[in-house]
Amino acid sequence: MRKRDQFKWRRGWTLAEVLTVVLIVIVLMAIAMPAFQNGMSASRQSACRANMQALANAEEQYRRQSATHAYTTQVSALSKEAAGVPVCPDGGTYTITISNGTATAQNGQTVPQGGLVISCSIGSHGKFAPGIDTP
Repeated sequence: MRKRDQFKWRRGWTLAEVLTVVLIVIVLMAIAMPAFQNGMSASRQSACRANMQALANAEEQYRRQSATHAYTTQVSALSKEAAGVPVCPDGGTYTITISNGTATAQNGQTVPQGGLVISCSIGSHGKFAPGIDTP
């Protein structure tokens, strides 16, 4: 009777099986993590670009409020036109410049004199020139 009890199926996992599963999970995470991080970075860059477009729209509303208004280079002056001042997802700050005819847009074209260029202090987020750069 004793021999029969020795050959019963045991329950649970062996250490080798557990370590194999853990190793497989680690390898899959190592493969997936760079793709996830690239996706998150692209998402933040896209959100920043949308914020720059919103600032360009707010600039246009600011300018059209009155015949005496010109473009402003103060982002805080646009808080009335834009529902709050947009914030870069990576913590960058936005700069609005009025081109003197030598500024270039994100696509490399020259921005004509008097045109707007909105840029982010995070270099990889680039800049946006309304009417020249595509959304």
